[in-house]
Amino acid sequence: MTGQLSDDGNFMWNGNEWVPVEQAPAPVAAAPAMAETVAAAPAMVEPVAEAPAMAESGGDWRILMAESGLQMFFIKIGCFMVNCVTLFLAVPWTTTFYYTNWTERVVLDGRKLRFIGNAGGFFMVWLKTLGLSMITLSIYYWIWGRKNVARWVDSNIQWV
Repeated sequence: MTGQLSDDGNFMWNGNEWVPVEQAPAPVAAAPAMAETVAAAPAMVEPVAEAPAMAESGGDWRILMAESGLQMFFIKIGCFMVNCVTLFLAVPWTTTFYYTNWTERVVLDGRKLRFIGNAGGFFMVWLKTLGLSMITLSIYYWIWGRKNVARWVDSNIQWV
């Protein structure tokens, strides 16, 4: 939402990034027709009560930091080595091992995640993506394959 102030009041969201309040442009008044449209459709107005609730709950978010650290570094190296030794036939098992460890380290607003996928469930997604990528000289992977894998991973993550 453009014009939203940060929790400390020193920054304002301009639609793309947080800028210091002294550099922020003055809020533009809505046109009368737009104001009537917003008033007529209150369901489209963003609730204000959610921002304080998140601030009160701690707002502890660790998503990208879950991939960092020595433990995850060694897990990535180990998965790569196992894949190389098995000629990449162990990709479904190493992938599920990696995401199981990754989700244990993710924290979203103080809540933890759990990865419930298994290698057997990922095997068909991986096989289809691998086969079609080989046939299309990796075009399939870059257009649809990555999304299929990400979609499968997302569908196998749940709250603890």
